[in-house]
Amino acid sequence: MAVPFSNTHLRVPRGFGSILEGLAREVLRNQPEDIPTYALLYFEGLLKEREESGLDPAEWAAKIEDRFYNNHSFKAIPPATDVTSNTE
Repeated sequence: MAVPFSNTHLRVPRGFGSILEGLAREVLRNQPEDIPTYALLYFEGLLKEREESGLDPAEWAAKIEDRFYNNHSFKAIPPATDVTSNTE
């Protein structure tokens, strides 16, 4: 059976990768017997923290990623100075 090729480009939501990395880290650390149930409890804990603190872990992780990967401050071009003008 052939599967048609698709040019669909899916974009991972901001912060999603960091949340999954956190889950993977905790699964490796705790080695649970039932990973889907552990993931359910993990995400319920994140949701509870978000509701109590008002801080969204996905948004926070997205800001960290943006700061790390998209920091263009080193590319800032200083304002041009006109060396040909004489102000004397």
